[in-house]
Amino acid sequence: MHDCPTCRVPLHGYEEVCPSCGTRQHVRRSYSGLLKGQQKPTVNIAPFIIGIIILGICGFALAKSSWIFKVMERGPVKEDPLDKISWLEARQMLYNKIDEGLKANGAKGDYTWTTTDGNKVDINAQAPVELTINTELSDPNLRRQIIDPAKDLMHKAQVPSLVMNDAKSHATWTYTVQIPSPQQSGQGGQPDAPQGAAQE
Repeated sequence: MHDCPTCRVPLHGYEEVCPSCGTRQHVRRSYSGLLKGQQKPTVNIAPFIIGIIILGICGFALAKSSWIFKVMERGPVKEDPLDKISWLEARQMLYNKIDEGLKANGAKGDYTWTTTDGNKVDINAQAPVELTINTELSDPNLRRQIIDPAKDLMHKAQVPSLVMNDAKSHATWTYTVQIPSPQQSGQGGQPDAPQGAAQE
């Protein structure tokens, strides 16, 4: 840089006339070629663009391997509505669904609740219980309409075994799920929620 000899305003060296006082200036030789086309020196932005692209690729690669990206890719976790109810509520829902299914198909049910070692209890027993239903169906295939809507509740209701006896067809159907014992759960109290789906 140099100053205008008349008004001492700082100049860059490529000005032909001082913008402050209008005095004609001596242009430096290095800028004389640029002034022919009336262009000022420009900055080469290509390295900056390439650097930004490289940083973006590296950032995307790192983000893709992070747990945040995996959570975003997986989407929101769906909550199981059964997690919000107690085992007793689930057991009552199980009973209601089966009873509604029987009545809808013109049948009645005789319900027997027993512990896993065979002792008779009621629906409120604070332990895994097995349910036996004695009924009489007009068609054996109706059992699917009656049991299928309810069997997913066996997990939460702590009902490891559900048996339906049909007096008319002399058939018996058994549905079972796996329920850890209090010793396996390590709690010494109520057992954990059972695992697996009910199987006939």
